[in-house]
Amino acid sequence: MKRKVISFLVKNSTLIKYLSIVFNVVASIALIMWLLNKDITIRKWSLDKEALFVILTSVAVLLNQFHKWLLAEAEYSPAYALALGYVNNFIEPVIAQLIEDGIKTPLVYIYRPKTISELYKTNIDKTKATIKNMQFDLTELQLNLKHGRARDILTIQKSKTKKVFFDFPNTLLSLSAYIDYKTSSGANQFNDKEKVKLTEELFEKFYSKVNDLAKEKNLDEYIKYCDKKLNFTF
Repeated sequence: MKRKVISFLVKNSTLIKYLSIVFNVVASIALIMWLLNKDITIRKWSLDKEALFVILTSVAVLLNQFHKWLLAEAEYSPAYALALGYVNNFIEPVIAQLIEDGIKTPLVYIYRPKTISELYKTNIDKTKATIKNMQFDLTELQLNLKHGRARDILTIQKSKTKKVFFDFPNTLLSLSAYIDYKTSSGANQFNDKEKVKLTEELFEKFYSKVNDLAKEKNLDEYIKYCDKKLNFTF
């Protein structure tokens, strides 16, 4: 439920911001008039100052809470931006090209790391070696996309008729500088555990957004995820 509310708030963030300001100002005016014992009338109707103040304050508090949720959600905006670029500029055109190349139902596995270090070149090479040691053929396929630059994707083949595609989302490496900034700047002095937690939260937001976008674009049937356990189904 909260996720749906936040989604609505994000789409109407500017409106929520200004409504919060307006209600805070109006509630302050109502409080001043109440303290000065001034009557509040609208079209000859005298309003109960205490009741009006309570109502306005309650609405202002609710809007302020919504605004806090928006500010908290903004902390994850880099992950959302990366997910948008990853799906629009890589996943969608790659799947479209694979289908155009005659592969009816291509299956793309997206690697899901737990830490950023899993995407470092040395660790990627280790993961590739592990895949080969699982008796799979691992090759790199270059796709010449019609609407964009050429893209590389890995092919994991079990037999002549059984293969899947595989990608390391290196775009997540971009979060490294952001995480360092958030965990070391000003009042945000994080310990190692909190840094790991922030990383996990950002990764979760990234993959959640990728999943949502894939569903919106009817790509979800072509996508699966795997971690370092490398459990593939063909």
